[in-house]
Amino acid sequence: MAADEQFDTFVRLALGRHGIAVDEVDLAVMRVAEQVYGPSRDALLGADLSHVGAEHDFDPSRPPTGPEPR
Repeated sequence: MAADEQFDTFVRLALGRHGIAVDEVDLAVMRVAEQVYGPSRDALLGADLSHVGAEHDFDPSRPPTGPEPR
């Protein structure tokens, strides 16, 4: 089975499980999105971020803070 066929089958089964019908236009859009964002997403998921510390005083209503000035 080709990669495109596997992707199509996965999308149809995954969304069909939730009662969402998928047509060829939907699949075409999802294929393009996967081609554009997939490699970066996979790189981020595979990145070793263990050396990155947690942000202190995390508040989603504000932009991230940098290290405290010395």
